[in-house]
Amino acid sequence: MILRGKIGIKEKFLETIKKYDMIRTKDKIIIGLSGGPDSVCLLDLFCSIREEFQLEVFAAHLNHCFRGRESDEDEEFAKALCEKYNVKFFSKRVNVPEIIEKTGLSPEDAARRVRYDFLFEIKEKLNADKIAVGHNMNDHEETVLMNIFRGTGTEGLIGIEPKRGCLIRPLIEIERTNIEDYLKKHNIPYRIDSTNLKTEYYRNKIRLELIPYIKQKFCPHFSDAVKRLSDIVALDVSFIESIIENIYPSLVTEGENFIKLHIKPFEKQPTGARYRILRKVIGNILGELKDIEFNHIKSLDEFIIEQSPGKMVELPRGICGEKGYEEFYFYIKGQIKDFSYVLNIPGEIYITEIGKKISAELLDRTTNFKLKATPLKVFVDYGKIRGNLIVRNRRPGDRFFPFGFKFSKKLQDFFVDQKIPSFERNLVPIVENEGKIVWVGGFRLDDRFKIDDNTTQILILEIK
Repeated sequence: MILRGKIGIKEKFLETIKKYDMIRTKDKIIIGLSGGPDSVCLLDLFCSIREEFQLEVFAAHLNHCFRGRESDEDEEFAKALCEKYNVKFFSKRVNVPEIIEKTGLSPEDAARRVRYDFLFEIKEKLNADKIAVGHNMNDHEETVLMNIFRGTGTEGLIGIEPKRGCLIRPLIEIERTNIEDYLKKHNIPYRIDSTNLKTEYYRNKIRLELIPYIKQKFCPHFSDAVKRLSDIVALDVSFIESIIENIYPSLVTEGENFIKLHIKPFEKQPTGARYRILRKVIGNILGELKDIEFNHIKSLDEFIIEQSPGKMVELPRGICGEKGYEEFYFYIKGQIKDFSYVLNIPGEIYITEIGKKISAELLDRTTNFKLKATPLKVFVDYGKIRGNLIVRNRRPGDRFFPFGFKFSKKLQDFFVDQKIPSFERNLVPIVENEGKIVWVGGFRLDDRFKIDDNTTQILILEIK
């Protein structure tokens, strides 16, 4: 949107802040300050409203080490600018070219990841409320075009969101030329990143060659058109997400280290709903959907519906999926570690790895005592226990005597008979005493520890 009439940048900046509810009075704001026109304008505007909104304004600059002395001069410029505005300045040097060489990431992606890691690091250090970055309307239209060329889904048409959590973009509805005019008018200096002028970078080629061509030959008001498209799509996506949000709890159970999808009700959903549910599951595990593409979701949906129980699949970024008989499990590879806890009698422990508590309680046996055992609550002859208990997950070679059996059975075979998926087996708490399994938590008591006619004290074990 080119600013027309009487409205100026500051007014549009304040209008955007109000429209998207970006800040509150007395907020601590961290400005991502590169030294370029957008971030310098952002710093100036926030400092201009600092007193009115009682804001604490900070600036953070990351030296990517892309351009040698030029990068160092950017850092020196940003520091001097903050001294002029009386803003506390934070900076960090990271050799991004070295990271690119090691990871194979694109320069833009590597720089983005490192930059945001640094900004959130400073946010945590200061206990700040918001991180403000200088994306403008042209950055938004470039992003939408790049997403279209990649074959984006609906969300990709939203482009750069004005606000996501603590991250805000108050210049997102202002064009780059307006920002540069504002700085020139107020005689505010800024730095030019020479790499932004090189068309070998994909985004730069779109910015410097494609968009000017579109505006000249096809659509002079291209920026406004793309913004309107994004606003419409954002409304539609918000509506769709509200529907998914309502059905999600009936299809999914979220554990401490895994997410469990209930297969039968999932299969009954329309294809589009299934795809969105899978995206939401993966997004909840990773915190984002970076590197997760449409083909991954499509293949995963087919795998869940068509494959037999016991089959496993791996997705990008270490996500694993395993099909059980009634559930499909999602987890991060290697996330479930072996655990072992001492359970005092009486006492209670919380098992972080599985997000559950196990308690041990002693009770004197009386003639009118009635047993009401459940899968999560069992009664043990305390006279057969020596010392405290150990609560752990499974180990190779585990055997026990399932309740009602006079012979031992491999725990592995027991799990197979019970149709417990291999992933869930790592989450089953095993209660052990002096090397003997007392209880396979949630499933079966060991027959050697059952109550008999000679029992005088009862140990109650319960999973909460």
